Amino acid sequence: MDTDISHFQSIPWVSALLRDPEFTNRAIPSRTVKETTEDAFYARTLNSPETIKACLMQYRIPESSSSASSGSNTTSSTPNVTELRTFFTLGSDMNGYPGTLHGGMVATLLDECTGLLLMARGDVADNTTRSDNNLHSVPVTAYLNTKFRRPVPTPGTIVVYTKLVEVSESKKWKIQADVLDHKGRVLATGESLFVRTKAKI
Repeated sequence: MDTDISHFQSIPWVSALLRDPEFTNRAIPSRTVKETTEDAFYARTLNSPETIKACLMQYRIPESSSSASSGSNTTSSTPNVTELRTFFTLGSDMNGYPGTLHGGMVATLLDECTGLLLMARGDVADNTTRSDNNLHSVPVTAYLNTKFRRPVPTPGTIVVYTKLVEVSESKKWKIQADVLDHKGRVLATGESLFVRTKAKI
């Protein structure tokens, strides 16, 4: 995570957001290579200078949190978290049109960031406890409604703002996410519903 922090601190508009005392940094769990091959898409396939060179997640510190200080939180969950922002520096090997991120990859980023919010909250069990036998209890994407507002330029850096909209009995989560550029323009939006697979959609 330190390498990613250094990278983003060198980008003025991101560096300003990293100094926001209302947010704290956290490593992205899906960026770590695991023996089970879980998260291999983000940890391996999309982990290169030509795909996603760097990424970093921050969550807004809940008012009820006793750890209301900036810094890094790499392991523990924070159940009251309702808002994330995730920074990505994108290369050109995920392009659809020249200099433009493929629309499927835009949706992938929205899906990842909405899932990261559940991980930050602790709604997804730690990966060390998951196996093929208990995946029925893990929240999965039931739908992701995506709207493309503007092209996402590459190479370049974007931020995805993610916010919890509604929770139902720890079985269903509605989440909103927006992709923004360095000028604060909305490039894409996503509305997702996550469910535990035993829950009715």
